[in-house]
Amino acid sequence: MPPDDVAAQPLTTAKRRGRGNTSGPNGTEKPQSVAVANRLSKRPTFPTLEAAVTHLESWKGESAQAWQYVDEQGDPRGATVRLDGESGKDYKPLRCDGGSWSIGGMPAPRPLYRLDDLCKAPEGSRVYVAEGEKAADALRSCGLIATTSPHGSNSAKYADWSSLAGHDVVILSDHDEAGEHYAEVVADLVHKAGARSVRIVRLVERWPTLPVGGDAADVLDIEGGDTVAVRDGIEALAESTPPDERKPTGDPLRFKPFPVDAIPEPNRRYVIEAARAIGCDESYIALPLLSSLAGAIGNTCRVKIRRIWSEPAIVWTAIVGESGTMKSPALELAMRFVRKRQHHTMKEHKRAIQEWESDHARYEVELATWKQGTRKGGISDPPTAPERPVCPRTWTDDATTEAIVVRLRENPRGLLVARDELSGWFDFGRYTTGKGAEDVAKWQEVFGGRSLIVDRKTSDTEYVPRATVSIAGGIQPEMLRRVLTQEHQDNGLAARFLFAMPPRKPRRWIEADVSESVEAMVESVFDRLYAMELATDAEGDIQPRLFPLTPDAKSIFTSFVNEHGHGQMERVGSEAAAWSKLEGYSVRFALVIHCARVAAGDPSIENPDVIDAESVNAGIRLVRWFAQEADRIYAYLGQSEAEREDSRLAEWITGKSGAVTVRELTQGPRPYRGDTERAKGALDRLVDRGLAEWVPVPGGRTLECKLR
Repeated sequence: MPPDDVAAQPLTTAKRRGRGNTSGPNGTEKPQSVAVANRLSKRPTFPTLEAAVTHLESWKGESAQAWQYVDEQGDPRGATVRLDGESGKDYKPLRCDGGSWSIGGMPAPRPLYRLDDLCKAPEGSRVYVAEGEKAADALRSCGLIATTSPHGSNSAKYADWSSLAGHDVVILSDHDEAGEHYAEVVADLVHKAGARSVRIVRLVERWPTLPVGGDAADVLDIEGGDTVAVRDGIEALAESTPPDERKPTGDPLRFKPFPVDAIPEPNRRYVIEAARAIGCDESYIALPLLSSLAGAIGNTCRVKIRRIWSEPAIVWTAIVGESGTMKSPALELAMRFVRKRQHHTMKEHKRAIQEWESDHARYEVELATWKQGTRKGGISDPPTAPERPVCPRTWTDDATTEAIVVRLRENPRGLLVARDELSGWFDFGRYTTGKGAEDVAKWQEVFGGRSLIVDRKTSDTEYVPRATVSIAGGIQPEMLRRVLTQEHQDNGLAARFLFAMPPRKPRRWIEADVSESVEAMVESVFDRLYAMELATDAEGDIQPRLFPLTPDAKSIFTSFVNEHGHGQMERVGSEAAAWSKLEGYSVRFALVIHCARVAAGDPSIENPDVIDAESVNAGIRLVRWFAQEADRIYAYLGQSEAEREDSRLAEWITGKSGAVTVRELTQGPRPYRGDTERAKGALDRLVDRGLAEWVPVPGGRTLECKLR
């Protein structure tokens, strides 16, 4: 990947001055340090980066280079400027707010260098982290994906490393003690951010003549500018270096990034683009999309494990977040294909009803004529009444079992229950009349895709032989705490739901959008899934097609069951119940992924009637993430008010790159604003609970609270 010429180059429109120039703007004497500090504190603004650099040059000397930092969409966020003054090299940070540039560091969390390129890198790519922009550019000139953190090595903790989640990260330490420290700090940060693997590579092991403090740019000089030799040498070093096996410790409620690469294309790309477009976590799109895919498959097929064990395409998901966390927009984007199809079927049904009404009116005339002829002694068969058309349904928001059984009788393929707010679904009459417990039992049957019988007061008994209903919706954390009562945990209803509760993100204007081509491809996948026909036996009863596992897939699943069983034994109560359902979910996901791959025309599928190892591995990856998230959710439900306050504080500190001083906290969340004693006490509690530790700020006497 060649470097972008715009990213790092001398940026100035003013006449350059030499290093020894002591004049300030307009030929005045250069201001003294106090005046400079006052001048910077006022933060004059500039319309462009070039103008800001020119201002710096006017009193700090000639600029050698400026490196621009951008957000996911490529919009500027800040820059680092190297100035060559009379006292040597100096680096100055710039920030960009709403298109205006000013002198000063970017607010945390700060983007990584070339973030727009990182966002385009495929999941699982190898990404190199250098110390400094110059070294990162040297790596990029060699065709490697490379980045660094802004504003110096001591500011790594203020960077947002989440863009490295799911990637293989290789950290190239500078050849000195400071470089080793930076590499260790970054390794810890990217581990916590969810990197797939982390390696710390020392360039001196391949280039022993590397000078003290040397980096990738010096290696390029040693090789005489031979980018191929540098690339091959660095990649060889990375291959031979074992992964760093440290495990993030501390808060059990720490959120881990959703494994979006387990979702097949084009749905994967849609999840990424949709989440980026509305500024939410990818799990907010992925969960309801998985439920929607399962709803589209419905009763058409099942995954066969053994002769007596098969699993349906039924997925129940709930995204958890406070008001304003973009749950509703995420649900709308994830389920727009189901809703769009329903919109078209409703229009077709309206036309069908109009035709039926005309036919029925003619039938009424024919019936009256027939009755009149019968009274006169005529003998003939009565006219046949036209059958009233039934509207095909893809989804419903009515969650009562009486309504569901009617909808399923009319739509034996199955349904998706879509609820923007799931708290009403969980209510079930609050067990006041016994009806709630009865509804819970019926929904448990629905989760298994078994038969459903409802005795209606105003009509005959309703019966559905294979009740197949997936569920997707959202709920607020405190509402989840109230509705997931001990009864729901004891009866196993909660265990059947898959949850995602990512930390909040700051609201920012985002220019990104979902591409029409990706949306069209996903819509095509749904169209093909809905086109799958229901199979019936000789008696006309629905018999879903059974998809077995390949021998390799069966072996992988067997190993997972044994491993997962040990994990379940280590848990008790609600957590153990949730883990027990996840075993079946792994093959349910494998079925959904397999069908989605077939619908997308995945050429790697050899037999569309058999589920392969790739689909099973992907299902297992999803289930392992949901297992971690289940532990988080139930730990959250069991927290005291003080523990919830600590968790909210830890979540905020995570957004500040994992560390904060008492002073910074008093300027942060409202409960601690201006209250030094409360801020210090709250941070001490995190340390006492083993969730954080007090460490000195590099280069100073101040202590900061750093999450473990």
